[in-house]
Amino acid sequence: MKKITLLILFFLCFSSVITAQSFVVQYKYSKHIMKDSTKIISQNTFLNIEENHSTFFSEAPYLADSIIASDEKLGKKINFKALPGDILGCYIQKKLSYKDVTYYSLEFDGHEFKYNEKPEFNWKISTESKEILGYKVYLATTTYAGRDYEAYYTPEIPVQDGPYKFFGLPGLILEIFDKKYDHHFLATGISKQKRISIDDRIAKGKYIETSKSKFLEVRKSHTENPLKRIIEMMHTHQIYEKKDANGNTVDMRKLLDETQKKMIEEYKKENKIEL
Repeated sequence: MKKITLLILFFLCFSSVITAQSFVVQYKYSKHIMKDSTKIISQNTFLNIEENHSTFFSEAPYLADSIIASDEKLGKKINFKALPGDILGCYIQKKLSYKDVTYYSLEFDGHEFKYNEKPEFNWKISTESKEILGYKVYLATTTYAGRDYEAYYTPEIPVQDGPYKFFGLPGLILEIFDKKYDHHFLATGISKQKRISIDDRIAKGKYIETSKSKFLEVRKSHTENPLKRIIEMMHTHQIYEKKDANGNTVDMRKLLDETQKKMIEEYKKENKIEL
């Protein structure tokens, strides 16, 4: 009985220490690049956990800012096409005390959106276990946004958080993936030092506030007519022809029509995390 009491006291003390301080979890995010594709792409992502909230993001914006700053310092022309692409495509902030998630989009170039959501994860906890980063983790399953997930969490770090929008287990989620392995998050390190932050980017960003349902409508409209604004501008200014680098006349209507058709086909193949 004395041993059990000591264990409970240790757990409570450990819990208060962890939740009272900030720390960072690095995850390797891997995904199939397209639907029904075997090609996998990966990127480092970070979960910055604060006392009252957390922020989840990819390393890509930070790396891009660093490259741009370096090129500007050296007086080099910035090659925007060579900058790292963000395969996550969003920032996510959570206020776990309110079970509230804020999603910041990064996919529309110039008119981004944000929405709030209170996702309900109906976790089913199993006794199956393994080890990740030296922590004993336990299996839990849930369904969210059209996918069935398996997650491994550790009660040794009693923070009810995880990558992307996931939270609500009695311990930090160190691994989670959908059963088709289309999307996979695996913790690769935990540190008390916050080396990367995206807070300034979020604070300076101009986001159109909306609901999740309206955001999905905007995304659907964009994938069905991605060059709508450019085509409208072409008609407004009646610019239907343009000279290319070789001095040849280019039919802008034909060029934009062909480009848009290719983009629509690419969007159809996209492997979105939420179906």
